[in-house]
Amino acid sequence: MEIIYPPLVEQGIKYYLETENEPTVDKGEFYRAMVDKKLITETGLPTQHAIDQGFIKDYYEKQDLSFDEFLTIYPFFQKYDSGLFKCIDGFWEIPVDLKAELIEMLETDQLEYDDAQQINIYLEDR
Repeated sequence: MEIIYPPLVEQGIKYYLETENEPTVDKGEFYRAMVDKKLITETGLPTQHAIDQGFIKDYYEKQDLSFDEFLTIYPFFQKYDSGLFKCIDGFWEIPVDLKAELIEMLETDQLEYDDAQQINIYLEDR
């Protein structure tokens, strides 16, 4: 039987393996450590403590954000011309060709960890 761990555990393990150059890590122990350190709840949600301390970034994108507020959530996009972005139904969208470029960057590991996280979260519901 395969245990499915919350996304924050999977992301934490990926980050840990990349930064600590460890070959493997036990997911169960990692999950338990995140709960014990009050980074996530038992159900895998981030705690307010983890968000306040900057251990976990809240990428919640509410409707009708200003472009500056959008860039605060996704600073990766600061390097792009603001004219590429269009506010559609209250959310900032990018052209299809830029989306394809970002997906290729993700698939070929061209992005730093934080940038890849931002892009994955941005593209998740688009």
